[in-house]
Amino acid sequence: MSTGPTHILLVEDNARDARLLRELLADTGTDRFTLRHVERLDAGIRCLTQATFDIILLDLWLPDSQGAETLVKMHRAAQGIPIVLMTGLEDEELGLQLIQAGAQDYLVKGQVTAALLSRALTYAVERKRLMEQFRANTNFLQSVLDNMAEGVVMANHRGEFQVWNQAAERILGSGPTDVGIDKWSEHYALFLPDKITPYPAEDLPLAKAIRGESVTDTLLALRRPDCHEVVWLSVSARPLLNETGQLTGGVAVFRDITAARQTEEALRDSEERFRAIMDHSPALIFIKDLAGRYLQANRQFETISHLSPESLVGKTDEEIFAPEQAAVFRDNDRKVLETGEPMRFEESALHDDGLHTSIVVKFPLRNAQNRCYALCGIATDITDRQRAEEARQQLAKDWLLLLEYTGEGIYGIDRQGRCTFINSAAARMLGYLPDELLGQDMHERIHHSFQDGTTYPHADCRIEETLEYGKGQKVDDEVYWRKDGTAFQIEYSSFPVLEQDRITGAVVVFLDITERKRAEQQLTFSHNQLRKLTARLESVREEERIFIAREIHDELGQALTAVKLELCLLRDQISDVSPAMLPRLESISTLVDGTIQSVRRIATELRPVVLDQLGLIFAIEWQAHEFQTRTGIQCTLDVCLRTVTLSHAGSTAMFRIFQEILTNVARHAQASVVHITLQEQAGNLVLEVRDNGRGVTDAELANPHSLGLVGMRERALLLGGETLFSWSPGRGTTVRVRIPLHQP
Repeated sequence: MSTGPTHILLVEDNARDARLLRELLADTGTDRFTLRHVERLDAGIRCLTQATFDIILLDLWLPDSQGAETLVKMHRAAQGIPIVLMTGLEDEELGLQLIQAGAQDYLVKGQVTAALLSRALTYAVERKRLMEQFRANTNFLQSVLDNMAEGVVMANHRGEFQVWNQAAERILGSGPTDVGIDKWSEHYALFLPDKITPYPAEDLPLAKAIRGESVTDTLLALRRPDCHEVVWLSVSARPLLNETGQLTGGVAVFRDITAARQTEEALRDSEERFRAIMDHSPALIFIKDLAGRYLQANRQFETISHLSPESLVGKTDEEIFAPEQAAVFRDNDRKVLETGEPMRFEESALHDDGLHTSIVVKFPLRNAQNRCYALCGIATDITDRQRAEEARQQLAKDWLLLLEYTGEGIYGIDRQGRCTFINSAAARMLGYLPDELLGQDMHERIHHSFQDGTTYPHADCRIEETLEYGKGQKVDDEVYWRKDGTAFQIEYSSFPVLEQDRITGAVVVFLDITERKRAEQQLTFSHNQLRKLTARLESVREEERIFIAREIHDELGQALTAVKLELCLLRDQISDVSPAMLPRLESISTLVDGTIQSVRRIATELRPVVLDQLGLIFAIEWQAHEFQTRTGIQCTLDVCLRTVTLSHAGSTAMFRIFQEILTNVARHAQASVVHITLQEQAGNLVLEVRDNGRGVTDAELANPHSLGLVGMRERALLLGGETLFSWSPGRGTTVRVRIPLHQP
């Protein structure tokens, strides 16, 4: 608790009561209190903006405010400062109502003693401190809950949710609900591990905890509406007991173990795939221990050796193959185990149809400690190598045929940039015959020399990166030169050619995009023209509004005023002559008054005069006040600058955007409060409007028929600014408009 003096603001119009309070504070015999006295409510509210007070002593009956309304106004301005009321009525029911309305305490005039006053003031300040500490602790606990990775939910003994952290909402895909316990399983789509049977509501961990049972690591399957895959949850729940041991509810903690389940399933799938690959591989695959005994072999090996898995495991090569073959196999195994490195061998074995030669890759298998514990071999039969080579050559011919008939230009180069092959499309686009480019430096052919005689540097060509580092490149803004000296725009991709992990060259695929670039430029030009036209139309529209508003206000307003004056003169003239006509004249006068008000309203809606005469800040304040009066939606305005040095067009655009934002709030937001901030940031005028409504959706933002949103974006964009939208469901929408203060 603070040891400094307690600063008191006394709002009391009775000088005798104020003097008495000073004397009572002096009678406490301490210097713990300082007192500032004002006699009116508006003066007290101004004091709150000029100095800092710890407590407010407030008389309910003041010259400028009476009764409970006095408390309401001061409570709104006090921003959390405790208020102790001074009243001449000893009414317990009234006192309770005032406490519920925001007062910390109330004192009855005439019954106040120094001790009572000191205690009331001290207790009020202390209650405020304790309340702030309670809120801080509550916020801390909520922050801890919201930053937990596990979901935490708590319900009372009736199944009504009391605590629900952000992780719970993220994992379950929705927030707490008021449906009964028997509907939880259906509402949150919870299933047994078979992923089909709905989880019995009475067996849910939290339902058991509410009944007094404890549950640990129960597995649930969850089907969220936003996710087609099943989410796996591990749930633990405990009952909640009060200090007397009475059951008050239950708490459940759960975490998403989908990744762990998927890892386990992936491991099983990996083992199954490994077994499937081994069994369906045409190669012979085997694993031996360090003594040469077979531990595992694939189906192809079992077929060749005519041994079942049970008969094969534990045998050596000497027990399966002829002695001379077994000796070769074992000798090669020994070389691999001695070097600890993979090695390739050519080995022969007798099959049912004769002797077959295979290329065998043997390599050591190591455990987590990097120790060799077994040897694996993969034998590929190369007896039919010639047949495979012929097939490869045919495939190469097919690929060459495909390259010839594609519409894209394709050529290959070696490490020195010399052309190794080129298709007809590439040669045609470059203006050469294919034979003119084969063996030539493609860099010199496709890149033009500069006007000063220097050549296009090799280092500037991205294809060099592919040749140097083996990195594929994609470039969409390059220029190639034809044989006749003309240039054309292209986009290309380059890919490295690797042979035995060495970069031997590159393949380049390119496409002439001259027409596409021209179309893009025309589209950009048209877009800019349309934007300029829009800007001009907006300018003309504002000028027309100003002209029409001025004409209505000046011409029609003056004419109606003259009519009003004439009616007044006429009424004075005939009041004695024809009294029966006076009601008719009064009716006509009322009609003229209404017409004058309509003229003013129409002129203001067309072009608020406050915008032209007082500037943007006053115009926004006026518009916010008008909006609050018209809709009943509370508006709070925070202006962080004194003046705005924005151009006339910029001020108009910002004001129109603000009007459109408020219109959308009134029509769609379903909000009760709107917070408005106007400030300068880094040479920009920034307007931020935040409501507490339902929040605009991404679909609504992207809707091309939302012309109001499009208009806001375009108005800001025309002045070099931007309009940004952010929202969250049920928490409102924030619109942030930025316009540079210094327009070109």
